[in-house]
Amino acid sequence: MATLLVTLSPFLVVIYAQPNSQEQQNVREQKFMEIAIQARERAYELRDLVIEEIGNITNEIEDLLNEADTLLAEGSIQKAIQAMNKYRNAYRHLHRYLEQHGVDTEAPEKARGILVAINRAYTRIERLNKTINAVNSTLDKTDPNYGQVKTYLEWGWENLTEAVDNLELANQSMYLEPPNITWAAHNLTEANKNIQEAHTALKLIACWTNYWRIRNFLGALNRTRERIRERLQQGGFNLTAVLEKLGYTSLEDFHQEIDALMENAKQKMEIGEAVQDMWTIREKLREMDLELQNRWQGS
Repeated sequence: MATLLVTLSPFLVVIYAQPNSQEQQNVREQKFMEIAIQARERAYELRDLVIEEIGNITNEIEDLLNEADTLLAEGSIQKAIQAMNKYRNAYRHLHRYLEQHGVDTEAPEKARGILVAINRAYTRIERLNKTINAVNSTLDKTDPNYGQVKTYLEWGWENLTEAVDNLELANQSMYLEPPNITWAAHNLTEANKNIQEAHTALKLIACWTNYWRIRNFLGALNRTRERIRERLQQGGFNLTAVLEKLGYTSLEDFHQEIDALMENAKQKMEIGEAVQDMWTIREKLREMDLELQNRWQGS
């Protein structure tokens, strides 16, 4: 009703403005009457709900509705405005009458909100299930972290299964007569907890996978480092000149810096966070390797 009254305001302004033509005036009147009729429909919808819930309405409310109908039937804008005011008053009385008899007037809105939330939860379950299945299809049983990732996947599947069960209970509660909104809300809450657990399982899988990806990358860098050690043992170049050019006071200084960067990268569980350290290690090893090659070739 409030929405209808707000919508009505612009039409009230133009109705009293001087029309440019009879056709424009007719259009204004038709739009106004349509809104007035909608207001009547809303008032009678609430009247039917009151009768369904309580069994009757007061004579005062019945009289207001009859008076509004009579005014609206006359067809003039002025009478329709009066009818609108009476429909508004009837609506307020009906709402108050429901509250006086202990009827939860917010129940229909709550029910709609729960049904929307249930549908959203099903969508989240479908998305998570697709992701978990995709991860499972890429698993390599020879991978050292296979067992741990499989455990997380099973945890995710179990929670999604429980979430579906809880949503089914929530749905069933909404179609009872009358709907058990409290029980539906409880089961929806439990389903959302299950969904969050499944999401946590996926995050753990991502962290574990990232951990091994970082370790593998660092392993490749260590192999480059071993190649540099072998070249250093071969000699045939001025090591002091190489270290000075790269900004190190000693070979131990170089290795300490690489060790510190590697340890820092190991502590990070996100690839994005470890990339900078690993890139720095790669560049420092590459510079050392190239410099040693150039010095050796030039010796």
